[in-house]
Order: sequence, then C-alpha cells, then structure tokens
Amino acid sequence: MVKPLASVLALSAAISVVFAHAGHALEKRATTPGCSTTYAPVTAYPALDCVPFTQDPQVVNWLKLVDFTKTPTFKPSVVDATTGSTCPPAGTVIPADQCWWTCQKCEAPDDVTTCPTPGTWGLTYDDGPSPDSPRLYDYLKTHNQKATLFVVGSRVVSYPTTLKRAYTEGHHIGIHTWSHTAMTSLTNEQVVAELKWTEKAIVDTIGVTPIYWRPPYGDVDNRVRNIATQLGYKTSIWTMDFDTNDWNIPANITTASAVISTFQAWLPKVAGMKTGFIVLEHDLFPQEVDVAITGILPLAYQQKGLTIVPIAQCRNDAKPYKEGLGTFVLVPNNTTSPSGTNSGPKSSPTGVHSGASGLVPALAGSALAAGSVLAMTLF
Repeated sequence: MVKPLASVLALSAAISVVFAHAGHALEKRATTPGCSTTYAPVTAYPALDCVPFTQDPQVVNWLKLVDFTKTPTFKPSVVDATTGSTCPPAGTVIPADQCWWTCQKCEAPDDVTTCPTPGTWGLTYDDGPSPDSPRLYDYLKTHNQKATLFVVGSRVVSYPTTLKRAYTEGHHIGIHTWSHTAMTSLTNEQVVAELKWTEKAIVDTIGVTPIYWRPPYGDVDNRVRNIATQLGYKTSIWTMDFDTNDWNIPANITTASAVISTFQAWLPKVAGMKTGFIVLEHDLFPQEVDVAITGILPLAYQQKGLTIVPIAQCRNDAKPYKEGLGTFVLVPNNTTSPSGTNSGPKSSPTGVHSGASGLVPALAGSALAAGSVLAMTLF
C-alpha cells in the first residue's frame, strides 16, 4: 500500500497543472508518487491512488462479467504530459459514434446529466471522503439536506468511518473510481478494475452496491460507457457548463469569490430552463468545502423556487443501490415542492430542501441575502 490521503493532501500545491477543452476544464489532481509498475498480489486493496493491476485474480473474475465483443473498439486516449488533456490535437477527426463527452460535448441517451423537473438542483460532491468531508456533512445536516456523494475508492479505504457517517445520514453514495484517472486513457480491463475495486471498498464499508458512477473529469466515451453499463452502472456526469470550478481554488488558479460569482450567474437562468440541473462540486480539499458551506449553499437557500436534492431524488429513483434504497429516503414523485414555486418555510427529514426556506437565519439581512456576492477569506 502507498501512503494514505494525508500525504496526498500535503501535495495539494502540485495540482497547479490545469487545462480546458470542450465541455469541461480539467485539473491534474495531486497523486501519490511512485506507483509500482511491477505486479504484486493484492492482500486487501490495490495501492492507493494507483491504477489497479489487471492480472490480480479478483480482477480476472470481474472481467468475466463483461462481454468485450460488445464493447466499441476505440483506442484508449493518450494523456498529454504537459496539459493532462486526453483530447487529441486540434483538427483531429473523432468518430461521431465515439460520443466522447469531454472532447465532443456528446451526451449519450442514458447519461444522467440533468434533473427532469425544472427548478430542481441535483446536489453532488466528488472526491471524498476526506478529512474535511465531516464539515460538509455537519452543514448539510443542519439544513436537513442530502446530497449525492461520488466517492473515490482510495479515499473510502482511508476514511471508512467518514463514509459510514454519510451513508447512515441518508446521503446517496456513488462511485468515482479507484484512482481518479481519466477513464478514456485506460484499457478495457483497467476500466473494470477501477470501477469494481471502488465498488468493493464501498460494499465492504457500508454494505450496499452503488449503481451511479461519475467519471473523473467527465472523461467518458461509448467504450467506457459500454463497460460501465454491462457492470450495471448508470453513467452520471453533470449539466454542461454547470461546473463551479471549485477545484481550482486549492491551486490558486481561481478564488472563492469567483466561484460564487459563477454560481450566482446561473441562478437567473434556472427559471427559464426546461429541465433541472446537476452541478459539479468537490469535498476533497478544505477550500472546496469552505466555498460550499459559506458561499454556494447559503446563496442557493435564499433562491425562491429552487429545490435542492440528491440525484436519486431528482430522478425519482427507488433503487439507487443494487439492494434497493438502503438508508436513502425517496419522496414519491418528488412532489414536496412544485417546480417554480416557493413553498415557504420548510424542513424535510427526506433531504428535499426548498429555496428561501428561512433555514439560514445567520444570513438574514446580510449582503448575501440581498443578492450580492459574499466576500470571504477562505485560506
């Protein structure tokens, strides 16, 4: 095993390599250096933050679950050593049927990218559990708010108690791969290993099997989708252009105020959208949690007509895990707050939170409540 998350967090300054391409700006996350290139039998779990070896007997058994003759034959992408981008050089013709989300802005029919009901925000956080996740959970609990948490397998192994808390409190748990590697850059076998090891870590920790998964960086094409689908997963991304860029704060590439301004600029668009939306946020680094609980969520709770729920709720999904609901509580037909209306003061044990609910008394009369951007120092 390599070092746990504490060493990864110590490398947070190393995530300054950032790039942008069609559909999503990607960050090169801090990773534990020195992943071995020599296979050694796995005793419990693979090395943290390293792509698992595919010759391990456990992986070999998992490979039998996929009929690769049905999998598209697109070659794995090549990660640019300078930018970290998986997209080919400008001018390269990408087959239309590859449907590469990051490089072609292509959404497959089964991709989960929106909430069906207008005025509904699918609340998600990626990359946990981390030492700062409990602060996020504390804030969400105060507001009876549930979220979808896409967790990294390596983080689950490092912080199982934190994941148990999230699950016990009724949050919707999803898969975010083992090592947070761009999935199109992996072989078919590595894709299986990344997903199934994460699934195993989650099942070993909380006893249920997630169905929803989110590809790191949104990097998915029809080859990766096919494998994930055969394994029983739903590919879940986010609404195009609804990326808060909170992950750029730890690298000092953006600021908390800029992230809040980005979110604030979306709010006037919500009323005119034909669907709800899913936003990309994270809870790996303290700055990401800070901007969520002191900026984005307080601002959202002042917004009339906005219903904030996990993805499983906004999709009215009674089976977010292979075993069923688990600890998740589904409100039938998501009728607790009609679209486009303000339901007034409300607190629901199901985690369906309506905007302008009066649950943020500390901000009453503040500049934020008046609709201006909150000035903050988060470091």
